[in-house]
Amino acid sequence: MKQQKTLAKNPWQGGGDHRQNDPKDWKLAGKLADTDYFTTFFPVGWYYHGVRRYRSVFIVLGFCLTGLLGYWLARTAVPVGTPKATAATALGSAADNEAEREVKFRRGERAPVFRSDEEALAAGALPGQRALVFKDREALERFLAQAGDRVRILGRIDALNALHIGFLNPDELAGLLRGDEELSMIFPAYVPNPKPGTAQAGVVGVGADLLRVLGITGDNSNWGKGVLVAILDTGVSDHPAFKSMITSINLVPLPADLTDWNGHGTAVASLVIGTGELTPGVAPGAAILSVRIADDLGESNSMLIARGIVAAVDAGASIINISMGSYGDSVLIRNAIEYANKAGAVIVASAGNEGLDHLAYPAANQGVIAVGAVDADGTPLAFSNSGKSLAAAAPGFEVNAAWTGDQAVGFSGSSPSAGIMSAAIAAAMGSGGSIQRSALEASALVLSKLDDVGAPGTDVLSGGGMVDMGRVIDAGTPGIYDAAVASNYVIPPSAEVPYPQLQVTVQNRGTEMLLNAGVLVKTTAGSIPFNVTTLKPNAIQTFTIPLPLASWNSTAPLTFDSSVWLSGGKIDSNPFNNRRVESYVPASN
Repeated sequence: MKQQKTLAKNPWQGGGDHRQNDPKDWKLAGKLADTDYFTTFFPVGWYYHGVRRYRSVFIVLGFCLTGLLGYWLARTAVPVGTPKATAATALGSAADNEAEREVKFRRGERAPVFRSDEEALAAGALPGQRALVFKDREALERFLAQAGDRVRILGRIDALNALHIGFLNPDELAGLLRGDEELSMIFPAYVPNPKPGTAQAGVVGVGADLLRVLGITGDNSNWGKGVLVAILDTGVSDHPAFKSMITSINLVPLPADLTDWNGHGTAVASLVIGTGELTPGVAPGAAILSVRIADDLGESNSMLIARGIVAAVDAGASIINISMGSYGDSVLIRNAIEYANKAGAVIVASAGNEGLDHLAYPAANQGVIAVGAVDADGTPLAFSNSGKSLAAAAPGFEVNAAWTGDQAVGFSGSSPSAGIMSAAIAAAMGSGGSIQRSALEASALVLSKLDDVGAPGTDVLSGGGMVDMGRVIDAGTPGIYDAAVASNYVIPPSAEVPYPQLQVTVQNRGTEMLLNAGVLVKTTAGSIPFNVTTLKPNAIQTFTIPLPLASWNSTAPLTFDSSVWLSGGKIDSNPFNNRRVESYVPASN
């Protein structure tokens, strides 16, 4: 049974925050307050019957009031930097001098109410909004007392001594700060949906074969039992594929019409707790905490992400999955990550789907496990962002997943990849209700048993490699021999090396040392044998083969067929990864 606990609040009252917090109404009010006049409308009957009847009286009263007002203005308007009278200034007319004094009075009394937040606009942040993090609660309350109504409180996180504020004028905000606060912009964040056609040709979808692709062959129905996984997303709906308990915290209200509910969060959750053959999950025994931080357009912001992290930690989540991102580095999110790490929670985030050479935030932040997307064969996907801080990769192309409305979809992107990593960590923590490892210990185990893919070793496209739950589960089992062809990786010609090269990587994915394993690589240049003398468990060995430049300049695709086998009568526990056949089309062709 799904249990929901709705905690949505009005963001204008300091308890909530969502994408509509851009204070456009304040900007309009500021413009009205800065006009030189205003018009008031009265009932027509009053004017014709009252004004015409007492017309002469009004004229006399108006004259007297005008005189008194002029006297008051003359007494209160103080000229700024008025020079001593000279013969030249004395020649000016009385009307000119009076006009100068009037202009100076207006300029001194009417301070600017609204000024455009150019700094935020240039940074791609939400204008007129900031996050303030104070050194302690006393400093936060002192700011609130001093600020009064000059800022609007859009949200607060007491655990971080943080405020989300709105303002009309950056200069006025600067005047309220003491200098010891941490000031950060509020960046928009989005659910990363890859555009159609951004995956390269020839990649292989996962479909309903997720468990097989991850090396799971036995019963995993109890994996993750006793573990609470927080899904910070668009929310998780009921679905026939779910048997685990779901608790919900809605920082963004659900849509009035639930048929409009964005199913992204439900899809991510299904990769953790899904059951059945169509939409299998990796850790069906886990419990889900759904924290809705994005609306049904998939839009959120850095304040909502930070609030979601803190809410998940306070609710007892061991694993926090964030399958969305922003391209602004937020102090608020960094502090929320530190808060989670100190509590022993692990944060997993998607790399992003723009094909950029840097990761989205919070995946790019320290203290977060950043996950990129690969296909069913471990080939890095072109749309997945890359970067040095990428920790690992997981399947992210046409993965079967649940969706709102009791539907199923082919889920692509680094979003499912992050969800699969979170599920793998939950499964590694324990099964059957017996927690064997902490979230930190489980994540370290999963990251230590990755399958090398792409370029040899750790690289910017796949991090340390692809998740392999079979190896995680068998990590403590002796007597496993498993030699695998990890990748056929092509290096194009360059100024340093004017011919193409093929790097064939062999990995020991078992628990025993490999001795004298044979390797055979077939290319257009012929067949080349190699020998792996010794290879420790989890280690790799790479063989580099030069390729003919003529074949690179040809219009025909390059085909590589690499295989490995054991010697000494040893039986390979997974013969399906002993051979890798791939075709490569040079970009110049």
